[in-house]
Amino acid sequence: MVAYTFDNLPASEEEIDFSDLERKFAIPEQEETLENVVVVDNLPIVDPSKVDKLIGVLQNKVFKSSGKFKANGVHMPMAEVDGATNSKGYAFIEFETAEQAQTAIRNVNGYLLSKNRNLLVNPFMDVERYTEVESEYRAPPAEPYVEREHLKWWLADDAARDQFVTYVDQNLSVFWNEPVQPAELVKSWPNLSTSQLKWSPHGSYMCTLHSHGLALWGGPSWKELMRFVHVNVKNAEFSHSERYLVTYSPTPISVDALNKLMGPEKQHLNPYTGADDGNTVCVWDVRTGTLLRSFSTPKNADGTPAMIMWPYFKWSPSEKYFARMTQGASISVYEAPSMMMLDSKSIKVPGIQGFAWCPQVLKDARTGASR
Repeated sequence: MVAYTFDNLPASEEEIDFSDLERKFAIPEQEETLENVVVVDNLPIVDPSKVDKLIGVLQNKVFKSSGKFKANGVHMPMAEVDGATNSKGYAFIEFETAEQAQTAIRNVNGYLLSKNRNLLVNPFMDVERYTEVESEYRAPPAEPYVEREHLKWWLADDAARDQFVTYVDQNLSVFWNEPVQPAELVKSWPNLSTSQLKWSPHGSYMCTLHSHGLALWGGPSWKELMRFVHVNVKNAEFSHSERYLVTYSPTPISVDALNKLMGPEKQHLNPYTGADDGNTVCVWDVRTGTLLRSFSTPKNADGTPAMIMWPYFKWSPSEKYFARMTQGASISVYEAPSMMMLDSKSIKVPGIQGFAWCPQVLKDARTGASR
């Protein structure tokens, strides 16, 4: 503000210059966003007298570990049908932050609320995006068929030979094993830096661990088939049938740190969201490379990662379930591919030191489904 004296007083209030005060005390404009709002579908249809009770169940049980609702942050639409007013079976829930909303989607989507009722949780922003879809269907352009290499091609070898891999002086090589003559070189990668390599259970893939993640190789050409971003990855384990891959890094996931590492041009390849921050174990879909879920691991009193038993998860023979143990306390069983905890709670087993799945694939007597 201009320094005024009796000699230069403005003629009216409108002529006073407040620009410096306006800049100093200006309130920054906040971009309106609904990223902290989720839509919860497949809720029970209730009358007005039971709405508060249902909201209480959602807030104090279903979403308790995911985040906090804003005050009056639950909107449950109602409708009158044949003279009776009931809810429509869905609700909009506003969390305190967008990160909490992402955590809720990850944790609660597919939640078993009752015997035959699984909740569906989606970002509210998706609703707006879907409403903008054109009403007239347009067929997508047909992509040319590209034949994939057979991942078990080595089974057709005329001499029925096995293969083995060596890693010497940063040179990775795959050979045919010869019983009499010297081994025949199949493929070599010079100057390949890897901290660990291993075969998948059925020999379909060879995986190499690097500072920024893990790569899968296979097929007659031994080309790179898939890459999984997991900084400082130290362990990797396939499920029995090679459909899933579990990776572990002692370095907690940080979305911001990974974005900086990847740079602006590759940030779209970051598979993580705010819900993954701080976690260290990841479960991936081997065929698509999709991150299915990340998990946290126990920590020491000083906050450093505690030593864990590997493999961290044990898979059932059918791969429909996988489980981990909290030593001395419980077993947590999850379903695949939904990654949801079975019955939404761990099985308490005081003093437990180990566990194992039955090696036989069991069939449900009523449905015939594998278990």
